[in-house]
Amino acid sequence: METSVDVRSNGRFGTPVNIDPLAWYLDTVVAQLAAGGVTHAVICPGSRSTPLTLALHRHSMIKLQVLVDERSAGFFALGMAKALKQPVVLVVTSGTAAANLLPAVVEASLSHLPLVVLTADRPPELRGVGASQTIDQFELYGSHVKFFKDLPSPEATFEVIQYVRSQVARALQCAGDTRPGPVHLNFPFREPLLPKWSQTGIPARPSPITHPILTVPQRSLSDAKVFLGQFSRGIVVVGPEVDEIQAGLLMEWANRWGWPVFADILANIRHIDGVIGAYDLLLKSSRVPSPEAILRVGSIPTSKSLNRLIYGLPGLLLEPSPQGLDPNSQDLVVLGGDISESLAALLEPPGSYHRDLQWLPQWQDANQRVAAALPKILRQRPLNAEPQLCGNLGQWLTADLLRPLPVMVSNSMPVRDLDTYLPTGAPHLRFFANRGANGIDGVTSTALGLSSHFGDVLLIIGDLAFYHDMNGLLAALKFGLNALIIVVNNHGGGIFSFLPQYEQLAPDVFETYFGTPLELDLSQVASLYRAEFRRATGGGELKRYLEDLQLMQGLRILEWVVPSREQNRRWHVETAQRIREVLSHDES
Repeated sequence: METSVDVRSNGRFGTPVNIDPLAWYLDTVVAQLAAGGVTHAVICPGSRSTPLTLALHRHSMIKLQVLVDERSAGFFALGMAKALKQPVVLVVTSGTAAANLLPAVVEASLSHLPLVVLTADRPPELRGVGASQTIDQFELYGSHVKFFKDLPSPEATFEVIQYVRSQVARALQCAGDTRPGPVHLNFPFREPLLPKWSQTGIPARPSPITHPILTVPQRSLSDAKVFLGQFSRGIVVVGPEVDEIQAGLLMEWANRWGWPVFADILANIRHIDGVIGAYDLLLKSSRVPSPEAILRVGSIPTSKSLNRLIYGLPGLLLEPSPQGLDPNSQDLVVLGGDISESLAALLEPPGSYHRDLQWLPQWQDANQRVAAALPKILRQRPLNAEPQLCGNLGQWLTADLLRPLPVMVSNSMPVRDLDTYLPTGAPHLRFFANRGANGIDGVTSTALGLSSHFGDVLLIIGDLAFYHDMNGLLAALKFGLNALIIVVNNHGGGIFSFLPQYEQLAPDVFETYFGTPLELDLSQVASLYRAEFRRATGGGELKRYLEDLQLMQGLRILEWVVPSREQNRRWHVETAQRIREVLSHDES
């Protein structure tokens, strides 16, 4: 029977006897993960990662979910981190398995999500000598991770155990600090890969580290207030996922300073009175006065029109950690630290501040006119027009909800349509998207990761993005998840019809390289994953099937076959034109 002994003497470390080095090493790693707030881990099967898998399996407080495809598993874990707002562990074996996580790591980096990637590797003596399933995993994800460490192979020494413990603690601190992001720990394991745990309990190890290791600097709040006080006609731009406390402070700040709040649909605050949510159509359809400055919170907005408006503006960027920048202006003053604390300290304008009393009311009045006109304009459009789905989403989702329903929205067209055609938001819906890298990979897996926490999810996704991550549907079948997926089948890449390629290329060239219609029978996909399936070809069917399917459990797929991409493009242009007419009429 193995025993553990304290061999410290004269302040020096020694080597315990009768303890399996691998077991001692692994228990230290998992104990530190748990102490750092990890409660969920996603495991991908593999041989070299066996030690990590078995060690996590032993820990009753960490919930494990197993997925075969590493790329899907990465986005599933990302969705969990998005929902939980705490570090989620992702375990993969060596070689290309680790390389398949790069898309999810990139998205986690740009979306600031605490993904903790644990990759197994060959020990140093097997690297670069032709060993199978061995690639160079040193800094595999480059600058896309906040922290990387190639850890030592397991040894039964206090020096190694304490070092490993400290590096795991540091990785978790980096992953979940005021500016979250992915981290990467690489574990070189020698054979045999099966630990020999003591039958009497966990071997002795250093106590887990619970105190913060890193600190974040913060700019002067008084200087920031004086800087903003130079401008009387500014705007507040709110990006994705702002919590309720910050939303209340933002509105109070804006009302005191007299600045309008432009909220991206993913900020989930458009339902608050006074928020400007119709800005995309407003900016496309009317000449507007130019703001002098900007206060920005969260990531950059979805709307291209809004990004054009704020390009080059001076102002203040509230960042938990002063490392994020705004591509619209490299001259923003970055204020680090807790956003809510910063807003509270900036609430009262400086004594020299002169408020423009007309600035805020004119924006709010224009916003109300656009928001009031849009439903009437949509009613004049065919029910199978693409804008109908996002414009009517709040009304069509009528099931009784105990809490807001998470709605995952795919790139490229769905999130833009939602941002444009749902100006007042929907308090019973909570919107999510992968807007870090803005890719179409892993969207289904991310949505199912959200469902694993919230208990249900609605996913709105285009046919190309759905095809890109069809293997992600396995998670719903395997874990018994609830998910309603609306596939907007616009016969290929709808977003390209709004880009210069559409007008400048011959139709056959455009269709071959950009339109890329798939012509797949999605009912067969639903059958493969045992999903309830409906196909809607008109707006009336879409509404009816959506109302029916939202009352069901399990995996449900609703394919909405819409008319041509040319018609969709025309509907978008005509809607903006009608808004322009409404605004011109009101002004006259």
